[in-house]
Amino acid sequence: MKKTALFGSLCLILGLSLTSCKKDNVTPASLTADSSAFSKDAMIANATTSDDTYTLQKQLNAGNVTLTAGRVYNVSSLSIYHALNMNGATIYVTTKYGYPVRMSGYGASITNGTIKGSWTTSQAADPSNGAAGLWITADKCSVSHVTISGFSSYGIIVAAVNYPSVTYSVIKNVGYLGFYFDAETKYTSGGVFSHNTVDMSALSASSVSESGIAVRGSSNNPAIITSNWAINANTIKMPYKPSNWNAEGIEVRYMTNSTISANTFINGSIGCSVVRSSGITVSWNHFSGSTEEALEFADSKSSYSQNNTITSSGGVGILVDGSYGSNGITLSGDRISGTVKECIHAYTNTYNLTVSGCNLTAGYNAKAINLQATNQVKIQNTIFSGNGIATMAVMMDNCPGNLAMTGGSVSNFKSAVISIYNSKSGMTTSNVTMSGVATSGVPKGLVTVLEYGTYLGSNILVKL
Repeated sequence: MKKTALFGSLCLILGLSLTSCKKDNVTPASLTADSSAFSKDAMIANATTSDDTYTLQKQLNAGNVTLTAGRVYNVSSLSIYHALNMNGATIYVTTKYGYPVRMSGYGASITNGTIKGSWTTSQAADPSNGAAGLWITADKCSVSHVTISGFSSYGIIVAAVNYPSVTYSVIKNVGYLGFYFDAETKYTSGGVFSHNTVDMSALSASSVSESGIAVRGSSNNPAIITSNWAINANTIKMPYKPSNWNAEGIEVRYMTNSTISANTFINGSIGCSVVRSSGITVSWNHFSGSTEEALEFADSKSSYSQNNTITSSGGVGILVDGSYGSNGITLSGDRISGTVKECIHAYTNTYNLTVSGCNLTAGYNAKAINLQATNQVKIQNTIFSGNGIATMAVMMDNCPGNLAMTGGSVSNFKSAVISIYNSKSGMTTSNVTMSGVATSGVPKGLVTVLEYGTYLGSNILVKL
């Protein structure tokens, strides 16, 4: 895998300090939402005469509440057990640490308003102890048409619950991570995060350190997964060229049978990263401005990229990689252009890769597809455009072979349709075939470079 480690983040769920993939463990300070200093009773007892905590909490304990339209409520904490219709009001959170606003009741809801803290982007983020905008700790809680801003850690953080729903909301101007679900302790299912805007772009490229959205069954435990998520129709804005690779638009990890569809990804290190997951469909998304790659499948299985559009990337369009490699990834109908490096890069130990019906426009001195120590590849009905500046349509770098290229077209590459390069001693490349591919403006069908005792094997059938 190209990276030494994948995205990691604070795994602080239900007050426990958990191991992340990349960062050191973070132990909560004494002044967190789970410490005695931030118990509900202590907060109410310390409320000032201008603090609405006591009155509002009393109403919320009794049942559903509709706030006065346009009013600003000053609170140090709230626990929401029923339905809170903010009715255009603003809840201003005076507490600067922990989890002051919690959704604690089964099926609780918050709608139609603003939850605002005092943190600004000119201040340092505080992911360990700083206040989060909203903490969801019960099943089937929902948030809709709510704006959350001004918090030094998370916008929304979700515990190990089932069927959380966040829709038509805005998360902006938070210091660490926009929306974070990390179960860690048990199997979970059924999340919805759709029609939202997560805007981390006000952070500087040097200070942003985590994703806009992160959804994990667990950080590093394959036995604990989350499933059946719909992450659809969101806009995720990140700083341009962030210095930290963790500053991705979306990262999902240990997730199964879920969709990531019709989202718009702007900037960030990676647009969307699918890690150690299976049955994930990433479709009809638009990507631009990522630093490393627009879309990544890392150590993932049986997953799909469908009809995505990538218009620019400072690195790769789609990267298929992982510490152990990905297996059974299908890319279909994707349109990729504007990448500095290859449109598609399959890294070491990628198996059973299918590229079908894609439209790939390679950049200056770049390859359209780079297969690196990859096996069992099908390229079907795909249009390759080199515009007279790209080198080759397909590069096979120390691959055992087993590439079948059928249908589609290849035009205007400077070198060849397929290039085989072997440098690992004893490597033999066999079963490389091309049929029914229309070619124009390409000098050769195949070029080979064999070094250090490497060989070209049988069934090599590539001709213009």
